[in-house]
Amino acid sequence: MTTPAQLRTENQALTQDLARATTKIKYLKIALAVMTGIIASLITYLVVGNLNATPLITIGSSASAFIVTTGFVFTVQEKIARS
Repeated sequence: MTTPAQLRTENQALTQDLARATTKIKYLKIALAVMTGIIASLITYLVVGNLNATPLITIGSSASAFIVTTGFVFTVQEKIARS
């Protein structure tokens, strides 16, 4: 038979595990958003570069794609977390 002290100890250990898992999930969400932004940026760089745009326009379009895609992924993650 388990005692209340054992249950409290198990509860504290599980609470700590949950806190660590939640922290890891937050970091993974950030990594996913940044990686998606990088992929979108590279694709935009290649497409715009092949359209014979100037280097400044190519880099600007690539940076815009990174910012917009990363922000979009963060927004979607937030909406999913609320539901």
